[in-house]
Amino acid sequence: MTDEQKAERKELIAHNKEWDAAETVRREWLAQFLARKTAPKNAQTVIAEALTGARWKIADGLTRGSTTAKTLLGIETADYGDQIAEYLAAHPNRAVHVTLAVVLGGIEQNTNRNTWRAPGPDTAWYLRTLQGWGYPLCPVERIAAMLPDNTTE
Repeated sequence: MTDEQKAERKELIAHNKEWDAAETVRREWLAQFLARKTAPKNAQTVIAEALTGARWKIADGLTRGSTTAKTLLGIETADYGDQIAEYLAAHPNRAVHVTLAVVLGGIEQNTNRNTWRAPGPDTAWYLRTLQGWGYPLCPVERIAAMLPDNTTE
């Protein structure tokens, strides 16, 4: 390997580790965010935008039962039953939170190390939305959000 290739490999490994750590932090932040009493003011708009702009990610999450949405809502997962529907029946006033968790969970289930390597507009929109809600993007998330390193857009 050339020195340039070694440097690129080193950067790749560092960004992958950073992404793995960021995923844990982001999902913990989302769980706390969704535990709040009120949903963000633009929640319904975000849901509509996600259902149109990131629909395949959300559909995939729905098909597989959105384990991530359950985690974000603090629901203990089991191999049977529909815990999200049961949660909603027990907490009807949290319908927007539940819908938001399903949408965000579907997107989260479809993020991985390749997300920062090949940023797309749907993931960029998603991460920028989280940033707008107060989530601080780390440098590798800024790459996936298609933001320059030196701004806080």
